[in-house]
Amino acid sequence: MYEFGIMSTSLPDTKDPNMTQYISDSSSLCFDVPQYPKNRRLKGLNVTFKYTLSGDNSVWFAKVSTNNGVDLMYNPTVFGKPGSGEVGIWFSYWPIGNKFDTGDTVTVSIVVMSGLEVIECGASLVYTYDIPNETMESNMGYEETLGVDLSGFQLSTGAYYLCHHDFFKFTEVNRLAPDWFWILVGDTVDETESSLCHALLQSYKDGR
Repeated sequence: MYEFGIMSTSLPDTKDPNMTQYISDSSSLCFDVPQYPKNRRLKGLNVTFKYTLSGDNSVWFAKVSTNNGVDLMYNPTVFGKPGSGEVGIWFSYWPIGNKFDTGDTVTVSIVVMSGLEVIECGASLVYTYDIPNETMESNMGYEETLGVDLSGFQLSTGAYYLCHHDFFKFTEVNRLAPDWFWILVGDTVDETESSLCHALLQSYKDGR
């Protein structure tokens, strides 16, 4: 799956202990960005989590934020649904390394509204060799970073709501709590903004 500049896939559970750098037995974790290895630069972030399904309608978001202004929330259009009692693992790569500075505190969380239970989540920093004359400016916008223009998905808080599903319709049939959007983005946005998100999603579908 590739959308919003983020690559992701779902697979059956794997026992490989070396796949993640930071691991939590809960749905969230945080870490400080270390000093870069010699002759390397930070390219991006891998985010993973293990899960089981607990209902027919799974609504969840992966969130990545820092104390330095990064605030992204993403729900993939497609993800794997393991069988009853089975464990799945979701892998994703976010090419946002230029948004991280040494010492930044990065928070990764899987916010679940319904239908899914998180067993553990993990994250790994991805480095590449520092090529002479190649720069990675920290003030580059998300269009240059992710390769797509995300301005239409930015909330008034500065956060980016990256989702093509219209979960707002779920509240109309009591399949999702009415306050799910505020649980996800915080109570600093108002009713107008959630309506704008709803209209944006409808515009996206009409334009496809």
